[in-house]
Amino acid sequence: MKAGTQSTTLNGAVYETLRQQVLTGKLQPRQRLKVASLAATNGVSLNVIREALNRLVGEGLVHMEPQVGFTVQGLSADDLEDLVRLRIELESHALRQCIARGGVEWQADVLAAHHRLHRTPLVLPDDPDTLNSQWLERHDMFHAVMLQACGSPRLYRMVRQLAAAAEMYHRALLPVVSRDEEMEAEHQDLLDAILASDADRAVQTLAMHLEKTRDVMLPMLRKEDGVVQRATRALPQ
Repeated sequence: MKAGTQSTTLNGAVYETLRQQVLTGKLQPRQRLKVASLAATNGVSLNVIREALNRLVGEGLVHMEPQVGFTVQGLSADDLEDLVRLRIELESHALRQCIARGGVEWQADVLAAHHRLHRTPLVLPDDPDTLNSQWLERHDMFHAVMLQACGSPRLYRMVRQLAAAAEMYHRALLPVVSRDEEMEAEHQDLLDAILASDADRAVQTLAMHLEKTRDVMLPMLRKEDGVVQRATRALPQ
């Protein structure tokens, strides 16, 4: 393997590692990210870490402040409301495009992604107080597949970037048992509208789904300072 290819592969691997640590909460919201410490832990140069962190800044997962450095993006009520508003606007447009041009192959992909999600419990079967990481991954994949036929790579990158930011909230703040059956019903309604090629109903259902999930999470955030309240469920470490 050529040196340039090795470097690209290494940089990508470090980026993916840090990204997953942010999304899974191993690197906590608002945690200071020390470049030297991360470089030592991952066995790479300072430049490799800086490049990875700058990519995460571009995705909205990490914040960089001059003279302070890098920190994991914090969670706040105001940010969540802004995030959901943007998701509804962009994902509604993307979903309309998918329904207009996606065709039966796209519908089949959405159906398969929904089936995998439907067959995955939200909590671990032997520990009902712990969220199931596989459910979170399959939930994200269902939403990704649902929008992948929008025909605009730029739009798709934007909606996936917003979805990654939303995943931080989902992993930290999705503990409410009473929401489980509602979410499952909303996913089914969304699938039914997609399979019926009913764009208006699909967009309306998507917006309602995002808004209701937001409304469950908002009470767990202190609006005055954006500090996350303790969730009643945890993620496996």
